[in-house]
Amino acid sequence: MSGISTPAETETPADRLGRAEAEAADLRLRLKESLERERRLTELLRQAEEELSDVPRTEFELRHQIDNYAAFHHAVEKSLPWRVLQLLRRLVGREW
Repeated sequence: MSGISTPAETETPADRLGRAEAEAADLRLRLKESLERERRLTELLRQAEEELSDVPRTEFELRHQIDNYAAFHHAVEKSLPWRVLQLLRRLVGREW
């Protein structure tokens, strides 16, 4: 034999205990990080759900809003005060 020993041959009970403690500490740290990550993701999900609740929920509601805006725009364009204002703007010019 060359006198070089493998780690398994020279490992003492203290070495095994130290390795086991290190692995246990590593597992505790991984668990703590996993729980923190889960907490952050849960908080992000809760915030996203709150923001979504402010958005109109259906296509019908969106179409209804667009229809209301279109009706308002049409009413303004057909109103007498709006047409008089546009006539004055054409006569006087855009900058008055």
